[in-house]
Amino acid sequence: MPILQWRCAHGDAAPVTLACAATVALAPFDDSVDSNIIRIAGCGTITWFGEGPPVTKRVVFGPGIILVHDPPRLELLTDADRHISALSIGTYSCDGDGRWLEVHFTSTGAAELSRRLDAIEQRIGDIERLLKR
Repeated sequence: MPILQWRCAHGDAAPVTLACAATVALAPFDDSVDSNIIRIAGCGTITWFGEGPPVTKRVVFGPGIILVHDPPRLELLTDADRHISALSIGTYSCDGDGRWLEVHFTSTGAAELSRRLDAIEQRIGDIERLLKR
């Protein structure tokens, strides 16, 4: 039996960066976004991820982006618009009819960590001032 050489890709394709816009096409039918990892560049409001086949995509957002909860086109876990203020990652699935569902969302928490550290620093300063009296 002859052995056939076969080449295939392993793992994910390199991430693709797309500009923030009202509609950011994560999975157009022409396969022009050939990655399951998408970075959204810039600030603005996103209302839809466009038409696409049944697919799941991981999306990296920077601060200054608003995702609009607009079922059935874009259904977010919070049932409300999402205002992104820190680096965040979301996982979104399309049903093949242009309906996108947020499956998972997490933020780095950098803003909350900074807020807490600032509060601790303020308290330490207050204590030091009291001790100097």
